[in-house]
Amino acid sequence: MLPFSTADFQLARRLEAAEAANAFSLAAGAAEAEPFFGGCALFGGIGSPMTHALGIGMEGPAGDAEFDRMEEFFRSRGSAALIDLCPLSHPTFLEQITRRGYKVIELNNLMLRRPEVLPDIPCEARLIRCEPTRHEEWLDLMMRGFSEGHDPSPEMLTLTRVLPAVDFEFIAELNGRPAGGGALAILGDIAMLFGDATLPDARGRGIQQALIRHRLAVAAREGCQWAMATVIPGSGSHRNYERQGFGFFYMRVNVMREW
Repeated sequence: MLPFSTADFQLARRLEAAEAANAFSLAAGAAEAEPFFGGCALFGGIGSPMTHALGIGMEGPAGDAEFDRMEEFFRSRGSAALIDLCPLSHPTFLEQITRRGYKVIELNNLMLRRPEVLPDIPCEARLIRCEPTRHEEWLDLMMRGFSEGHDPSPEMLTLTRVLPAVDFEFIAELNGRPAGGGALAILGDIAMLFGDATLPDARGRGIQQALIRHRLAVAAREGCQWAMATVIPGSGSHRNYERQGFGFFYMRVNVMREW
């Protein structure tokens, strides 16, 4: 049985608050962020994966005036309005996005478990915690993993260069060469696992699963009570997180309004 209830609103509220806190920390680079509805609207550039509102809707109803201001945050910067919405958010948020003509663009599963130190699994890769001097190398590795091994476009590199280093960035090396990586952010007693990427020619060797276990151990040693990750439903990452004991908590709906 899972160590949590999928109807636990207070736990969902804590996780969404952690997402918002992480977004504000990312804005320490060249991004911009403003608070709305208990969450964060983040702008890291038009088309950037950073640009969206998240953690909103857990503190009460969606008023028209504040919703207008949140949309203006994006519109004034030339971006569509993008929102990652928790299904446990106040029902008025669904009313707002329906009335304002938003469309669904993606679904993400939030996966959750208690951190613990697990035995190592067989893996050829050597896991290394990045020094701050390797942050750009880590970013390039992540982008190549997300781009199926191809060099990221100059535009994508520009958009992601604003990402500041987080406390725990890891690279998995095969034969002395970077093959994959992932990151871990500690937000109070919640550990957020993200940035998972493995280069195509290194897949199927247990690298992501080893990185998940390694970060779970770090989270446990840091005293975290929960470890969370968001994945695309049915993806390889979804399967790997389930294999490492993560359970499905809820599905976020990512919506967009274009002007």
